[in-house]
Amino acid sequence: MKKKSLHIFLFVFLLTLGLFFGSGFIVQPKDNAIHAVSRYGTSHVPRLKGEELRWAKIEIVYKDKTFVYQDDFITPTDHLVAQQIFNRRINHNHKEKLEMVNRSLSIGASFKDALLYSYPLLPKKIDSVIKEITREPVNSKIYFHPDKKPSFHVTREEKGYAVDEARLYQDIYYALRLDSNAKVFVTPRMIEPCVTSFDNMRLTHLRAKFKTTYENSGAGRVHNIRLAMEKINGTRLESGEEFSFNKTVGQRTAEKGFKSAKIIMDGEYVDGIGGGVCQASTTLYNAAIRADMEITQVRNHSLISSYVSPSFDAMVNSGSADLIFKNTGKTPVFIKAYGTNTYCVVEFYGEELPYEIKTKSVVTHRGGKPKDEEIVDFERKYVSSEAMTGERVRVKNGQSKLTSEGYLQYFDDSGNLIESKLIRKDRYLEKKGLVAIAPPLTEKEQQEKEKLRLEKERQERVKVQSERFGFDSKNISNIG
Repeated sequence: MKKKSLHIFLFVFLLTLGLFFGSGFIVQPKDNAIHAVSRYGTSHVPRLKGEELRWAKIEIVYKDKTFVYQDDFITPTDHLVAQQIFNRRINHNHKEKLEMVNRSLSIGASFKDALLYSYPLLPKKIDSVIKEITREPVNSKIYFHPDKKPSFHVTREEKGYAVDEARLYQDIYYALRLDSNAKVFVTPRMIEPCVTSFDNMRLTHLRAKFKTTYENSGAGRVHNIRLAMEKINGTRLESGEEFSFNKTVGQRTAEKGFKSAKIIMDGEYVDGIGGGVCQASTTLYNAAIRADMEITQVRNHSLISSYVSPSFDAMVNSGSADLIFKNTGKTPVFIKAYGTNTYCVVEFYGEELPYEIKTKSVVTHRGGKPKDEEIVDFERKYVSSEAMTGERVRVKNGQSKLTSEGYLQYFDDSGNLIESKLIRKDRYLEKKGLVAIAPPLTEKEQQEKEKLRLEKERQERVKVQSERFGFDSKNISNIG
């Protein structure tokens, strides 16, 4: 029994020893001499520290930077790894490794795959070099500040760089063929940015401008127009993007800062919150069509507007009526909008158009003048107490029923008409004029009028006496 156990022990010991030596191992004693034992041979490793081992050293140079790759010994972790290292000549000297690379190339491998087969540590360094050199291009950017001078700020573009990986591996291969201490110079490919500062500067051209006045409007109406302009001001409309007046300006409510002013409702002027914003939308509309925007939604008022020609007004409300237009150009446009105490202006900036756009309003039918509405002004809202009974004062002018057409006209640089295009046909209702009639004076008004007449006569007598006798009229007090 003891003899059988001894045989088993010896068998296991010899088997373990065979596997240990068969898989290969490396030891490094105190004298720093490197020894290797492997059933695949030892020609691929140095036997002594002082013995020269020609492994590759590659310097990759880019401008003032040098990246160094140093080939190194790879220790196998198991039998299969050791076999791969030997088959691929990974731990052989430079000459033998390069022969393996040539063999790979001869069967159709790329320079990268051929080198990585025998230089598995190389890609980590190459990847880090490419990452260091590669830079994405930076496009020029344009910033719009409509209330500043200058209104546009344009940044400079930056070029990008890309390394041709395949070419780099090819250069490394040919450099290694000359010497194990190789030097390779990298010349990356330059990548131009998509948008340059020149491209953006072309977008700062004043493409269109339109102005309307409201010098006779009330304070509430002026406030509403200016508030709407503030909400439009600074808009950037990208290529293919739509602009909606209602979405941009928002609900016209007291909570949003709008005030009460006259609005048109059912052909009549009545008080309403946000009155006046239609003049803002009309001014915007006329600038937009001159800037070559595509109008997708616009409505006319029921009555003719005093601040723009027929067929070129743009009525809006928070419900059914909106002004919508689209930028169909290939580049963005920028909108500057502002109002003063007497007028409002909208300006479009963008790439210069190859033509100038003007508008033409044509009245196709005008009805007869409607009969005026007459009122006796007992409240003296429109006529003074000095007016004689029956005296008439015109409060509002009437408007005839009218139909009209709106045209866009395109002119070249020489002022020649290229095209005339019909864009609208509109109908406007008639509006009666208003005439106030002075009523008969009341007894109290007659007394006041007589009192004023007598006072006026007295002042005239004083003036005559002072001129005749040389008195100071200010010192004469009791002349009857």
